[in-house]
Amino acid sequence: MIPRLMCTQHPDTTVKITAGEEVDEALVAYTAYGCDEVMVDYEGKTTPYGQPKEIVMKAYAAGVKLGERFFITPRLPNPKLEDFDRAMLALEAAVVANYFSIKYMGTQAVRWVVLPMVEDLDTVLLVRRMLRKKVQAYREETGLEVSDIEVIPLIEDAYAQLKFESLLAEILKEKREESIRLFLGKSDSAVKNGHVASALAIAYVLSRVRKFEEETGVRVYPILGMGSPPFRGALNNYALAHLEVFQYAGYSTATIQSAVRYDVSYDDYVKVRDSILNACCTTPRKVEGVEELIGEAATSYKALIAKYVDKVVEMARLVPSTRDRVSWKVYGRQLLTEGGAVHMPRAIVYTATWYALGLPPIYLDAPFIVKLAREDKLDRLLKALPTLRKEWEYDSEFFDEATVSKYLGDELVKVVKEAFDYLDISPRKSAAYTALLRMPRSESNIIAMGKYRKFLG
Repeated sequence: MIPRLMCTQHPDTTVKITAGEEVDEALVAYTAYGCDEVMVDYEGKTTPYGQPKEIVMKAYAAGVKLGERFFITPRLPNPKLEDFDRAMLALEAAVVANYFSIKYMGTQAVRWVVLPMVEDLDTVLLVRRMLRKKVQAYREETGLEVSDIEVIPLIEDAYAQLKFESLLAEILKEKREESIRLFLGKSDSAVKNGHVASALAIAYVLSRVRKFEEETGVRVYPILGMGSPPFRGALNNYALAHLEVFQYAGYSTATIQSAVRYDVSYDDYVKVRDSILNACCTTPRKVEGVEELIGEAATSYKALIAKYVDKVVEMARLVPSTRDRVSWKVYGRQLLTEGGAVHMPRAIVYTATWYALGLPPIYLDAPFIVKLAREDKLDRLLKALPTLRKEWEYDSEFFDEATVSKYLGDELVKVVKEAFDYLDISPRKSAAYTALLRMPRSESNIIAMGKYRKFLG
């Protein structure tokens, strides 16, 4: 059974959730939110290594049987990007959870682990080898039938995603499988390449999955990692989810992140859940010939944000973390611009920062939108991304000319307004939100804006 809804521990909510509360949160995800998979997150996060075992024991006490319909899927630190020992301890936590779930429930709670920021084969093979060795040791020493745990590659860069066939082919060459899960991350790809480039890349990959299956005989189950704001995919946004599920048709699993569980009503959550489930596993759209658009969009985006790096970093220091995470100043994201590598916040802080500057981050593609329109090529983009105009319209409520001018200057305001004209959008205004934008920035002010939007970032 392939899970459909993956509950995560993203810090995209305005509500602070401690690591100690995450065990109970997992049980609520299974029982109240209908998630069949909980992603215990160790990437850049100070999650206790005993947490997967604690979830197993809490589930056992509550009569929730893991390993049949409900699963735990840890996300590891990538050993190339974080300390090697943290990755190994996260693997140990996964195997320990299985030892206890088999011992008490006769089933295996952890069938998969997620390896983030995958761009090469070597790290995937390293994690696979270490997992096999750990599982084999438990088999031999306990006598329990502990099965192997599969590694899910999480690809979080548009250009790496475009090469998914070669990566999966190499993984399958090392160990032949009947099926494989492929995790496509929107957020980090958007930070690196912008909204348009990252959205096009995922839509393009989904359109090519069936062909890969036909050529290899291996079933691929794509997972979409998307949050509430349009910049991060909007698959968790109750106002847009019913459109996004068709823009990204072909997925098998979708993440259910924190904001859609804590910052919106349960009824609105149900709208998101039902949209995701009803459109799950449908035939992908045909998206072809967009590689050039992806490259042009990413180049335009990087050239623009290079001008505002200092402002972003300065404002990002005010954005609070609502999970027990390693600071982005320690574990951030490297952004390659023409001026060299820049250390930037991770996706949720980055997204919240642009909203605090009065500019929803999908508007960073405004120069590219204007360029396409002037060249009479905009319809090509809107055909590939049919929800893009609605996303721009949705985010217009959070755009304020005076605030953008104050922090970033008039040039950006001018190009965004020109893009509005080409997209035939009349910006929506909210007096309450505009008032928050025009107040002095502080942590509480940023939280208040997040509560209005119903997501932090």
